[in-house]
Parts: sequence; C-alpha cells; structure tokens
Amino acid sequence: MAGSKSISIGTVIQLLVWSFIVGALLYWLDWSPGDVYGWLANKLAAFWDWLVGSGLKYVLLGATIVVPVYLLFFFRDRMRR
Repeated sequence: MAGSKSISIGTVIQLLVWSFIVGALLYWLDWSPGDVYGWLANKLAAFWDWLVGSGLKYVLLGATIVVPVYLLFFFRDRMRR
C-alpha cells in the first residue's frame, strides 16, 4: 500500500510505557476507564447544551465581527503575493 506506515518496536514500547503510566495514575486516583469516558461524555453534553442554548447566539454574534475581519486580512495577504 502506498503511504502505509508500519508500527516499529519503539512505538510498541512507547505505547506500553505510556499505558503503564496512565494506568498507574488512574489506579492512584481510583478512577476506571468508564469514569473517564463518562466524565468526557458529560462535558461534551454540557457543551452541546450550552451551544444549542444561549451559547450559539454569542458564537454567531461574535462571528459577525470575526469572520469579515479574518476575510479582510486573508484576502489582503493573498493580494500581496
């Protein structure tokens, strides 16, 4: 396959070392993988609720200023080339 990358033994060793470190940290904190994934899912759900609620209004309001300014600088730099 063109562009495929094989996994070296060094990569496997790095993954093992990092897995051990993260596993020891989770054990020390008395967390399970389910706790971590549950926390992440709750944070994403809270962000989504904020975005769909009042947050989206602020994003769109800010975009009315940010996007035109960005495009102005983008096209200005493009014309200079």
